[in-house]
Amino acid sequence: MTGRRPPAARAVAAVLLPLLALLLGAARPGPPDGAGLVVEPDRVEPGARDVTLVFRMTDGAAPTVDLRLLLPTGRPLVGVTAPPPQGWTAELTTTTLPVPAPSADGPVQEAVSAVAWTATGPREPGTVDFTVHVELMPEGAGPVRFRAACTDAGGGTVEWTDSWADGGPEPAHRALELPLGATPGPPVAAGGHGHHHGPATGVPPTGAVTPSGVATLLAVVLAAVVALVALLVPLSRRQRRHLDPAPRGR
Repeated sequence: MTGRRPPAARAVAAVLLPLLALLLGAARPGPPDGAGLVVEPDRVEPGARDVTLVFRMTDGAAPTVDLRLLLPTGRPLVGVTAPPPQGWTAELTTTTLPVPAPSADGPVQEAVSAVAWTATGPREPGTVDFTVHVELMPEGAGPVRFRAACTDAGGGTVEWTDSWADGGPEPAHRALELPLGATPGPPVAAGGHGHHHGPATGVPPTGAVTPSGVATLLAVVLAAVVALVALLVPLSRRQRRHLDPAPRGR
């Protein structure tokens, strides 16, 4: 003969199982809805020659169709070339430096200040590697910083920069920072500190629980506790009444 669960156990299960499903759904990471960008150098010594920098762009919900990278001019990168990946074009902007930059090969009068990559046709969301070759990295200590902005197929933009208009919204991420003199390790990603975008939204990393997901998770946990307490209190009182001895007649 198969045993049946008592009414109290059935009632608790009926409340907790749906709440558990909601809890798991809230904790499950959602897909990113904005682009991500990291820089991977093969060498980071100050004054290094023949350096390759890979800027890895990960699409959000909509594929990226344009990426603009701004290079520093105070400590310029000398001899920059940027062969475009397949399905993209690359346009380099050269700037005459206000003050010639010193280098091992003598003063540098001009330097590439921006690279703009543009997709030549429709593409599916994914990851794209944009390669920048540098003949000579800057001398001296201190990081090299790169500002960037990308536009997706829906017209949404994401920026990586440390400057913005007074009173305006902060950019999605800080500028990419490449420390010189450090041992190459994991990809160097920008630190986020807000969102600035068009139709697209912010940039949660792939596989991460978003702030809204954390809030939902806490709300579901609190609701589960309250529901459980509200259910167990009357059940406990009913059980005590069943266990109390019946009053004796006179």
